[in-house]
Amino acid sequence: MHDPENRRVELAALANEGEIARYVHDPSPKVIRALLLNRLLAEEEVLIIANRKNIPSDVLETIARDKRWAESYPVRLALARNPKSPLSISLSIARYLRLFDLEEITHCHFIPLTFRHKVEAIIMERIATMPLGNKKTLAKKAAGNILLKLLQDSDPEVVQISLNNPYLVEGLLYKVISRAETVAGTIRMIAEHPSWSCRSLIRYSLVRNAHTPLSSSVRFLQQMRIMSLRELYEDPSLPVAIKPFVHRELWDRGEDLTTKNADEKVYEIDEQDEEMIAEFEERAEKSDE
Repeated sequence: MHDPENRRVELAALANEGEIARYVHDPSPKVIRALLLNRLLAEEEVLIIANRKNIPSDVLETIARDKRWAESYPVRLALARNPKSPLSISLSIARYLRLFDLEEITHCHFIPLTFRHKVEAIIMERIATMPLGNKKTLAKKAAGNILLKLLQDSDPEVVQISLNNPYLVEGLLYKVISRAETVAGTIRMIAEHPSWSCRSLIRYSLVRNAHTPLSSSVRFLQQMRIMSLRELYEDPSLPVAIKPFVHRELWDRGEDLTTKNADEKVYEIDEQDEEMIAEFEERAEKSDE
């Protein structure tokens, strides 16, 4: 590399197979451009260049438009993974990439966010026609909007695997519970999940969902703070069936809601509700034994 840049440009353009390797790491973009014109350049050398993060975007575009590498999957993948690749090039390549290579790109934070969102959209488009095995594998590894989509899948196995995904966060699960189109089976799985059903935010959102089993909602209420119970009681969107149980929980803790607003409708528990609670508590005691 002690030769002047102009000299290296000449040598790179005319280098034979044994000499090409010495120029693929050259810091000069001019030398790399000259090397790409060399007809003896092999795929393995192009891969080295395509993976370099200090290469100008126009050089990567030259590689993408070269017919010699148009059908090379490794070269395409390297270009898609390179944060310096022009967005138009990356998007044109992404449509031809394999599912789990695309999924890996969504986790690469050095890749521009715009491209990662586009890749997420491509994956989400494929989910509807994806084989069940691929969905289940994806549910173990996906994150963000892809995981949100999988949590609303019609297959219970996919949902169950998604609930154990290490990338799942409370905010994402809260969105799932809050969406009207989320099916009852998914809500039940979340309510029965040993980890997620212990989170206060998740419990709160589950109580507000009409699909949550009543027995689970009653159990969640017993573990809530008074402030949360008050908010639930005043929430007009709270399912009518759970309202009396919120009132009872507040009453048992010394909160007399009847004196706070004389005009407010009070939801009390009747004999049938009492029987339901007693039955629920009896089942709970048996399960503990």
